[in-house]
Amino acid sequence: MKRLFRTSQTLLAVLASVGVLANYAFSQSTSDPHRPACTTAICRKVKSFARARYCGASPFGNGPDDGCELKKIIKPQAGVDVIADYECKWNESKQDAECEQHGEPSRDIRSILIQQLARLGTPANAPGQTYFTVWKSAHSGWSLAAAYYSRPADSDVEICEVIGVIDQRSRMITLRKVPFQKTDQDVPTVVEWVPLDLADANGDGTEDIILEGDAYEDHWLEVVSVKGWSAETIFSGLGYYL
Repeated sequence: MKRLFRTSQTLLAVLASVGVLANYAFSQSTSDPHRPACTTAICRKVKSFARARYCGASPFGNGPDDGCELKKIIKPQAGVDVIADYECKWNESKQDAECEQHGEPSRDIRSILIQQLARLGTPANAPGQTYFTVWKSAHSGWSLAAAYYSRPADSDVEICEVIGVIDQRSRMITLRKVPFQKTDQDVPTVVEWVPLDLADANGDGTEDIILEGDAYEDHWLEVVSVKGWSAETIFSGLGYYL
């Protein structure tokens, strides 16, 4: 559920950027699996595109040097049909997030996503809420589809998530998944994923998938290229951590 608390996290990030130079220097000297060295020409090209389109203030929070505040994309670029999506807002009086689903996936896509959640361990007739994202690409013929299940359980939260590409023959490539589990609601120990955009990040004329990785106090971008019915992460980096 931490994907719902970005406003408060942004405030914390700004506060955390004050008086933390010692910790910042230490963090920069350690290995960062989410921000590997970007040395190839194609990686630098994708990074430049991602920085221009998805980065705000930089540096931001507690590093890295080339890190940035991640901007929210209101909707994907032209040529992407938003079939289903959802929005969550924090209700201060209820001290809880309220989410609203906009649009619904087709019966086939919904069935595929629900089956994927079941394979990841979500119980049948689970009492939580499942929200769907479906963006159909007019250029590639496939759709980005995601399902996110959650249910508050006292101070914990049950979650399960799957993101993938589904073609016109109802075949799916799973891009990211979070097996069904319970984690602390305030300090979760799992990486969640948020679809941000479909865009030609590497300039090859085909759309790539841009995701935000969310590991509690660490946020970064990943760009996934889909070609020949296979997927490859071609960039991981930017963003910020606290």
